[in-house]
Amino acid sequence: MTEFELLAIPLSLILGLGITNILSDVSDAIRDRDRVPLHWLPFAWASIIFMFLVQYFFVLWDYYVEGMAWKWQIFGPVLLNCVILYLSAGLILPGRRNSDSPSLLEDFEKHGRVALRTLALYLIVAVFMNTYGWVMLNQAGESNGSVLIWSLLQVANIVCYLLIASIGMVLFSRNYRIQVLGTLFFALIQLFGMIVIWSVPGGHTGFQ
Repeated sequence: MTEFELLAIPLSLILGLGITNILSDVSDAIRDRDRVPLHWLPFAWASIIFMFLVQYFFVLWDYYVEGMAWKWQIFGPVLLNCVILYLSAGLILPGRRNSDSPSLLEDFEKHGRVALRTLALYLIVAVFMNTYGWVMLNQAGESNGSVLIWSLLQVANIVCYLLIASIGMVLFSRNYRIQVLGTLFFALIQLFGMIVIWSVPGGHTGFQ
């Protein structure tokens, strides 16, 4: 067993628990629909977080570099983002642990917004990881300043900036229509990122 395979075990466990949380909370919400009215908006964000959890498994494969030493400055951010995604998954829907919720939408206004903040933090850490990796790969022959600027402007980071802005539309507006637009905008950008930019099944990636 390689070092990467060993370190991938706790990461996979955290991601798997996050997926389990979302699926369990969705089934609980459907079962309790007569007592707690359903709403599509929390389900939409639960689906978004679910897809991030699944997509992170593809990212793990791309992290495998033969002979690379996995030090804390490399493993730490990867572990942190897994934990952040798990927290988002646990906060987005009430489940049976918050059975006194009056409705899914009201629970989303109270706890779901915390889940979106953690999701925004996940994207911020992703920008750091993208930038760090880009700088490490492209620092030869260029000044540190120019490499940093270009790394911050790579396509993968621009997608993250747009996603963070979409979350801001939901977090900082009480207007339902703006929240809907922010949610739809996020979902469309996420779909674009999953198809074109980010890691995909098989370990191949789009352009950066």
